Amino acid sequence: MPTVDLNAPTIPAGARAWRLFPGRRYSFLEELVTHGAAYLDIPGFEMPIDVPLSRDPNILPKIARSQDLILKLAQEGPGSEQILPLDNYLRAQKTGHRTKLAQAIINLYEAAKAGDYVITPEPLSFGRIWVGRFTSDDVTAARLPRKYGNYPIPARSIQWFGSYPENTISSGLSASLRHENPFTVLERSTYTEIFGLALGSFVFGERHLATIYNDLDDFLDSDGALLGAISRLASAATQVLEHGGELAEAHLIDVLLRNPPIQFTCSQQADIHSPGFTRFTSGKVVALVIAAVVAGLIVLSEVSTHDTLANDIQQLTFVNTGNGADPACTARVSEASKRVLTVLGIDRTWVLCEAAHTAKQRAGLRSSARQRQ
Repeated sequence: MPTVDLNAPTIPAGARAWRLFPGRRYSFLEELVTHGAAYLDIPGFEMPIDVPLSRDPNILPKIARSQDLILKLAQEGPGSEQILPLDNYLRAQKTGHRTKLAQAIINLYEAAKAGDYVITPEPLSFGRIWVGRFTSDDVTAARLPRKYGNYPIPARSIQWFGSYPENTISSGLSASLRHENPFTVLERSTYTEIFGLALGSFVFGERHLATIYNDLDDFLDSDGALLGAISRLASAATQVLEHGGELAEAHLIDVLLRNPPIQFTCSQQADIHSPGFTRFTSGKVVALVIAAVVAGLIVLSEVSTHDTLANDIQQLTFVNTGNGADPACTARVSEASKRVLTVLGIDRTWVLCEAAHTAKQRAGLRSSARQRQ
């Protein structure tokens, strides 16, 4: 039985996204990526035991001591032993830099929670960014022997989803990645884009997002037209599902030519260069239906013939194995997708299957929804 997995986790409402700058002159980038550990440039910084970090009265003295340690290790070598009693720093000056660093420390080691997302840039000349997610609330001790010998640095663990070309993200998000504060929470308006990079498809509050990828540099206007037609059909099927009635073949001209109500449309972001994507975001489930139908057409083109297509559509199953998936949402997407696949009649649906198959072979077209093996 062919099965399509929507692969769309539900992101908790309280999840946040943070920007982590990988050290002065990107000096920690390799360690961040290779070891999946997030930390700030604070060797020898001691986490408090009896109070929360945000209430530690000695956070500024600890920062001053760490800054002194950095200077001494740079002068005498990372293997040198330094004796730096905290009492010597209790009157440390409260500078703007230390205050900003103190807030970044609180943000990284206390405010950011497991499941929150993090984005970090490579140098501009590299042209890529990394997106990951905190896997635990625990703070561990990392070491950078080449720079700080055996002096520990507080660290948080990160699961990286991967790196992405910076020229494929919005100018607003790109501009937010490079400023003085080493760890800050990002504007909520950027979350949809960041989650989309990491996951491909998801549900976050009232937002539904799905992505259609083209992995090869051969995306044509015919591919765009195919996605446009599927988008209109998905919108119409979702409306019918919500308001009642039928999605009938006789209504197809109206479906394809008339603008649907705004709540049943998708915002669309596209960068179709190799490798490229078309990303759909909607308030209703329309975006997920688009991804499900594209995946369904590709699956059917591989397992069906014209003669078996009608039966195979009836047998086609839609599931969602994403974390926290809502069964009611999955049921709506499944029903709407089935309506899209049946409204055209077998002959036209078979033409769509062939078009999807051709686009997959030529342009590497694939959906964030996927065939379940």
